[in-house]
Amino acid sequence: MNSRVRICLIDDDIFVRDAMALGLGDAGFDVVTAPGAAAGFDIISREAFQAVITDMNMPGAGGAQFIVDARGRWPDMPIVAISGAATLNGRNTADVARELGADATLIKPFRARDLAALIDRVLAARKSA
Repeated sequence: MNSRVRICLIDDDIFVRDAMALGLGDAGFDVVTAPGAAAGFDIISREAFQAVITDMNMPGAGGAQFIVDARGRWPDMPIVAISGAATLNGRNTADVARELGADATLIKPFRARDLAALIDRVLAARKSA
């Protein structure tokens, strides 16, 4: 399903970002990366994407604010939230991300194929809805 699907990948950790981009590229996705929420929002404002992956824990606006802002502007954009922390401000990160509007969540570390499969499931669910 992932053939020619464009994804914007937002993560402040360059090593994680590059590794995920490489793995998703190997899985057949076209990946554009951004080093933070503001840069990701800017890229998505200028270019078309079928899905967004955002880290939840980043300096500045962070993934939580990105999800809120993105939902306001692109309510139908599939969003996958990722995090290296199981909790955010004392709450389950996955629960927070879903409450804010993320379609799915994944806690680091994970394999690129697991992320690719999750993106495929999110896109399929959005398509059938």
